[in-house]
Amino acid sequence: MVALFGTDGIRGIAGKPPLDRDTVYRVGYCLTEYLRHLAPSPHILIGRDTRESGPWLEVVLRRAIQEAGGLPELCGVISTPAISFLTPKTGAHAGIMISASHNPYRDNGIKVFASTGMKFNDDVEEDLERRIASSSLTAPPESAATGAALLASVPEYCRLYSSFLRQCVSPDCSLEGVRLVVDCAHGALSAIAPEFFRALGAEVRALHCEPDGHNINRKAGALHVERLQQEVLDFKAYLGIAFDGDADRAMFVDSRGVRRDGDDVLYLLGRFSDFQGGPRVVVGTVMANLGLEVALESLGIRLVRTSVGDRYVLEEMLRLGAMVGGEQSGHVILLRLARTGDGLLTALKVIEVLRQQKAGMEDLWGAMRRFPQVLRDVPVRSKVPFDEIPGLRETEAFYKEKLGPRSRILMRYSGTERLARIMVEGEDRGAVTEAAARLAAHFDSLRP
Repeated sequence: MVALFGTDGIRGIAGKPPLDRDTVYRVGYCLTEYLRHLAPSPHILIGRDTRESGPWLEVVLRRAIQEAGGLPELCGVISTPAISFLTPKTGAHAGIMISASHNPYRDNGIKVFASTGMKFNDDVEEDLERRIASSSLTAPPESAATGAALLASVPEYCRLYSSFLRQCVSPDCSLEGVRLVVDCAHGALSAIAPEFFRALGAEVRALHCEPDGHNINRKAGALHVERLQQEVLDFKAYLGIAFDGDADRAMFVDSRGVRRDGDDVLYLLGRFSDFQGGPRVVVGTVMANLGLEVALESLGIRLVRTSVGDRYVLEEMLRLGAMVGGEQSGHVILLRLARTGDGLLTALKVIEVLRQQKAGMEDLWGAMRRFPQVLRDVPVRSKVPFDEIPGLRETEAFYKEKLGPRSRILMRYSGTERLARIMVEGEDRGAVTEAAARLAAHFDSLRP
């Protein structure tokens, strides 16, 4: 049986397996059948981002759910965390988000949320995979949706989500006169985030808010903050905020134009968190910088690491009772408020902390001293086990000894793309850079 679900749902090129019409139809149909243990006619929300393939995938899923006896409800263009919030809020039995997050427009994906607003666990996903694999259903003939409004959101759902967000920050946290630059990556928040901040009193310069179905994440958003950095300086902004295509993550640029990632956010929110008698713990992943661990430790806060993926972060947070967790990539989970990474919520809480503290923004973030860290992504044709790549383990062992005890080497394959990801961290930047290059060279024979 071929695994459909990766670390963040089903992902692939739209129109090709596993996102061909027949497989997508089976996903919708089998999900509805699975949910019958909750209700005879399961209520399922469907949201999407701004990719050109979103409307036809939405049509296929809606038809499958209906034919399986379910009740699909379309939310239009909306963020992934909004679907996570709306699923329990509306009493739906599940929520589907059609998105490939930070990937380019040709890719798309299906993320499924349970009635709690949490992503399904591995056991449920494996059950669904078995059902889908044994199904011979084919999508009925139907013209794919074309020309659908890329920014067609349902106002009531946007209002509910916006109202929830406003309740998450102190009423006296005013943004009146605050200058923000907001980069929406031509994605799900393009018609939502700039107006949301303006309604709170901020003066907003909006970037990359003109989706055309093809430009989502293209040199924009959380993975490409270069223009945002310049705009923050030109606009003399208080803060720059960059979302990705489905807005489950956020990156920041401070008033000096310095990029601030998920590690910076975890430090800031961990430092000023009210643990309310709970464990003084922040949950990160194996990618978190050693500097974050050292800085939190100096505050009496323990950093617990998990595998990469916000689902694993959430599982550990629930196990430990931790209130703050997330990833260097910008996915941040605030457990008292949400059950998934939420870029807009994270931005609000970051602004709230920065406004409440008397020290300068750079002083607050600058207290964390980062260790030199080099990340290399190497495209691969196939994911060959590392032990079968000649010389790789020997090179890894050599540099572990050379870099010393205050260092780390992490190699893994991406759960959503055909990439080998290499992270090297230590105290000597030159040696770290050299190690990353030498390790990456071992994957040259696997390049497409």
